[in-house]
Amino acid sequence: MSFDSCKLCGWKFQIKTHDNEMGVRCTRCGSSAVTQSLGQVIRPHLQTEHQLRIYELSSRGAFVRYLQSTHHEITLSEYLNDVPLGSCKDGVMCQDVQCLTFDDESFDICTSLEVFEHVEDDVKGFREVHRVLKPAGKIIFTVPMNLNANTIERTKLVNGQREQILPPEYHSDNLRGVGKVFCYRNYGLDIVDRLQSVGFSNCEIIKPNPNELFGFGRAVIIGEKLI
Repeated sequence: MSFDSCKLCGWKFQIKTHDNEMGVRCTRCGSSAVTQSLGQVIRPHLQTEHQLRIYELSSRGAFVRYLQSTHHEITLSEYLNDVPLGSCKDGVMCQDVQCLTFDDESFDICTSLEVFEHVEDDVKGFREVHRVLKPAGKIIFTVPMNLNANTIERTKLVNGQREQILPPEYHSDNLRGVGKVFCYRNYGLDIVDRLQSVGFSNCEIIKPNPNELFGFGRAVIIGEKLI
């Protein structure tokens, strides 16, 4: 256990149930080490009297509850296979980050937790986020990342068909369950190059403090739209 304050709710009692980032939990709000890492970085960007329009690429979890507790306008979505883009099912909007239905310059901030490794064409997704951000808007997000390597693609396109390069890797999420979400790549430091290739500037990777969150803090990536 740890008596360090939760980066989302401030509660001073956290536990580690497993030796990984998802095994670190705040005992009050349930946020993981990944969620808290993103919350710690985004908090200063939310401390403004001006109401921001924020788009989060999920619909549930501790980070969503944290955003909803602010005075900002929050838009949420999930990718739902059986729902037309822009439509809703059970109150949840369906969006594909590779082809968003929002107008240009709709949001001040776009956030996501562990999403882009599951996007087949992540550069197309980054381009779409850039499109829907207002000038000076920011993308602030996390992905599993090796801070000592470059990105490894786990698949490739061959004659228009996607083939495996490496053995399949699956992750878990709150919507689909354990081991159900296909992983297309393992990111490295060159993720910044992908953001810059679609127009983002002032890109940086904020590394976690190894002395916090039982050493399982997640790096957070930020990019800014200057035009």
